[in-house]
Amino acid sequence: MVITTDIRLRGTDWDKVANGYKDIFQTRPNYQMFLLCTAIGIMYDKRIDKPEENGEEDRTVPRNVIRNNDNGKLDFMFQAAVLTTETDNFTEEQRLDLAFGDEKPDFNKIAYLVEFANYGAKVLAEKAGDTSLETMNNLKDFLEASVEGRNFDIDALPDDILIEED
Repeated sequence: MVITTDIRLRGTDWDKVANGYKDIFQTRPNYQMFLLCTAIGIMYDKRIDKPEENGEEDRTVPRNVIRNNDNGKLDFMFQAAVLTTETDNFTEEQRLDLAFGDEKPDFNKIAYLVEFANYGAKVLAEKAGDTSLETMNNLKDFLEASVEGRNFDIDALPDDILIEED
């Protein structure tokens, strides 16, 4: 993936995430938060095109930080997103072409990932606590539940389990 500009993170949720998680992500915080939020957005398969804004300062992920640290992570995340998402009506051929074909100048992969990251920022903003310790514990619990299949927002219980027989 060719990165030619910085990634802009804007909106109320990004501001809350940046302030709430600054003690947890100390080295390259915007980059690390962007990767985590993108993964969360892909996991939920939800995107936010235009996040809610209330005059907060935009954050950026500098392109040189991405170039020096990415090692193909964003390409992999893009492939996972475009191949699995149900938020777009791509054909299978279009998905494969976008994921593995030549770079398309008319398709902005970073902008596509930012939409997933915006949703991930919304989820993480809800997990931010009043203290760094509370925020860290909330993040740990959220990630642990997601990995273990106990995050019922994405791993809903089947209806036959919910129905009790008399």
